[in-house]
Amino acid sequence: MSTESVFKTCSESLTRIQKFEPSTLSREEDLGKQMSFAEAVIPAETIVALYKRIPLSALQDFADSQLNAIQSQANNDFNIFKQILDFNAAAGDAVNSRSAILANLKVRRDQLFEQLWQYVAYGVARASDTSVLEVQARSTFQAIEDQAAKLTDQLSQAKSEADSALDAIRAVAFEQGVSQQAQYFKEEAQTQDTLADQWLIRTYKLAWALGVFAVFSLILHKITWIRPENTIEAVQLITSKILIFAVLGFLLVLAARNYTTHKHNSVVNKHRQNALMTYRALVEAAAGDGTEDIVLAHAAACIFSPQETGFSQGRGEGLPGSKSVLELLTKGASKSGE
Repeated sequence: MSTESVFKTCSESLTRIQKFEPSTLSREEDLGKQMSFAEAVIPAETIVALYKRIPLSALQDFADSQLNAIQSQANNDFNIFKQILDFNAAAGDAVNSRSAILANLKVRRDQLFEQLWQYVAYGVARASDTSVLEVQARSTFQAIEDQAAKLTDQLSQAKSEADSALDAIRAVAFEQGVSQQAQYFKEEAQTQDTLADQWLIRTYKLAWALGVFAVFSLILHKITWIRPENTIEAVQLITSKILIFAVLGFLLVLAARNYTTHKHNSVVNKHRQNALMTYRALVEAAAGDGTEDIVLAHAAACIFSPQETGFSQGRGEGLPGSKSVLELLTKGASKSGE
């Protein structure tokens, strides 16, 4: 039996040579067609194929001296491959070096087989040993059974999660019939809120303009070319001030009213959005009590009627649906009696 360190280093060397890609040895693109190693690809493939016939699982049966022999051959052949990969066509005597490497590589397969044939034969015999195959088959069957049981549990859990997800999807789909309409009110509320902010800024600007003109009007009569010289000019100056104050005041009031109007619309649409979002909870809370019609009437009134916001100057006259509450109560009572 081998020691762990020798087994590990031999496994690494054998794995490296087994995974080597011989097509990389050509180097026709960087060396050119004349100096390329295209002739080395096929001999390299035969060498790598020979190493692949030694299974890694067979290394654990070899002694340290045998592992060292395999490792030495693997490292030697990998160094040949590395010489080709590192070959520099501009170096001195590059032509002779290339020819020597190719000649060595072409006869290398037969030399390697003389060194490794017994290990290859043992690996093939071990792979075809019926007792080993039986043990591997039993291990494989057990692994399949364990994996199948694990997959069965996972499928059962996935089915349970899928059922839960399906119920959730159905609930969401049921809600979407009504609650998705809240998006329209949300968008309108945002639009109105943006317009309200714009009119608020205009209100501030007009207020500043009115204030600046009020201060300026205090010294207006002291300007030489504006100073009135007689009663007629004084009346004209006073009239001009009043007219400018009236226009600025009107614009200020108009801007403020536009601000309150858009803010009012924003709040109303926010109310309607909230009413639609809570529609499902209201219906479920009233289910089975004979009062569903009352809840729906008030919900519809909240959604489709103007709401008192504090920005509008008028007083609300109550919700349109509230005057029919007595009628709906009577209807609900008649349904309960049936």
